[in-house]
Order: sequence, then C-alpha cells, then structure tokens
Amino acid sequence: MLWQRLITGPLLILMLIGLVWLDETASTTMVRAGDEVPFAPRGTVLLAMCALVVAPLLAREIAGMLSRAGSAVHKWPCMLAATLGACSMWFLGSDATVSTKAAGGILAVPVALITIVAFALMQRRSAAGVSSTVAGVLLSWAYAGLPWAFWIALDRAQGPAVLAGAILTVKSTDIGAYFTGMAIGRTKLIPWLSPGKTREGFVGGLVMGAGLGALLAWWSGDCAWVATPIDPVRGALSGALFGILGPIGDLAESLLKREARVKDSGRLLPGMGGVHDVADSLLLTAPAAWLLLA
Repeated sequence: MLWQRLITGPLLILMLIGLVWLDETASTTMVRAGDEVPFAPRGTVLLAMCALVVAPLLAREIAGMLSRAGSAVHKWPCMLAATLGACSMWFLGSDATVSTKAAGGILAVPVALITIVAFALMQRRSAAGVSSTVAGVLLSWAYAGLPWAFWIALDRAQGPAVLAGAILTVKSTDIGAYFTGMAIGRTKLIPWLSPGKTREGFVGGLVMGAGLGALLAWWSGDCAWVATPIDPVRGALSGALFGILGPIGDLAESLLKREARVKDSGRLLPGMGGVHDVADSLLLTAPAAWLLLA
C-alpha cells in the first residue's frame, strides 16, 4: 500500500499544479476588439473541477457511508447539493468582499434545497426516510460542497500560488503527523476512533504546518502569482491552525467510516482509498484558509 501512496500522492500534487496553472492561463488577458479581457474569470477551471467532479464524488461517498450506516439517503440529491455548495461563493469578487444580496443568496441555498427535496419526497406519498434524506442533503451542501467554494474564493482573492501553497501546507500536516507518529509516537490520541494517531504525531504535524507555512509565506514576496504577499508570521500561524483543524477533519471522517463499518470511503485512488480519504483535512481548514489568507 505504501508504494501505491508514493505513486498516487505525487500524481495528485502534479494534478493540483496543473489545474492551478490551467486556471491561471485561462484568466490571462487576451486582446478582443482592441480591449484586453480575460479569456475566463479566475477560478473558472477550479470551479468546474470542484463542482462537477470533486464535490459530487465526495458527496457520493458520504451518501454511501450513510446508507451503510442505516440512513435512507439517496446519492443524486446529495451530489446535486454538493455541486451547489461548491458554486455558492462564486458571488465573491477578487477583493474578497461580498454584497448583502449575494450573502443572502448563499444563505438561501440550503432553504431552497430543503424545499426541493421536501417536494420530491411528497410525490412518493411516504414519510419513510424523510429526516435522513434532508440531513444527508444538507450535510452534502455544507461539508462536501461549501469548503471547495472557500478554496476557490481564496484563489480569486490571492492568486494560484497562495491557493496551492495553502493546500500543500494542509497536506504537509498530514505527512508530518504520519512520520512523526511512526518515529516517536507512543501516546494514542483517540484510540477507540483512530488507533494509528498519536499525540506526538499531532504535534509533529502542527510543527510541520507552521514551518512550511512560514517558508511559503516568506517566498510569496518574490512570487508574481501572489496578489498580496503573506507575512511569515501569519503564514506560520495559518499553518499551525491547519495542523489543528486538519486532524479534526480526518477524525470527523473516521466517525463516518466507523459508523458505516468501512476502512476507506471509496476505492477511486489506489493506496489512499476514496476522495474523502484524501480531502478530509482540506474540508474543515477551507474557511480558516480564506479568512486568514484572503
């Protein structure tokens, strides 16, 4: 399994870099009718990837685990909710401000989802599974979809380098925790939920995140793809916070997997499991990344 991870991991990193580069290339200005205009708004490529691929696949895995745990959840409404969640912050401008109407529209999405799902359930003339279906749809919107909207908003506000750097910092906390735990881990963090995680590994991930966050922030001053350079202190604090929120996201997924009695959320990625197994630490860190770095 380790050799599969060593192959899949770098491929995912290359995919991230490729998507960020493609998105930046698509947003480069071109001459049209004598005026310089962007081929597509910044974030368009990332939005398409997250809303049409990543978020629906993540919601599908979550719906599958909920079904195995006994909830009457349908996958397609959850996938649609995740797609809408990923699109919900597209109203944000590149300056990371949002109007009152746009904010109201974002907050109205869950209400609209409840309305649509409730109407669909009425047509089948049965109340069985109503609460679990609605809960699954809302969870998909808020947990499987909305975090990607924050990452896209960060890209639009600060540029592709900050986005890629923040994601790599989050994942570095996973790597730091894993290898620190293997080397010196002795005290279990939450043994009944995730036996492999240790307190020493948790500290190692936090230190790794703070260090890489400070390093990338220092480098942002010389990077042309950054709208506003990040102060190294803020980068270190952000990385340390990622080192706290990332493991919580990992443990939140472990709760779902333990209830569903599955080892992995899926089998899409060799050696790593499903989309949720890879993205778990990115979900709860997304709002913090946007608030701290945008």
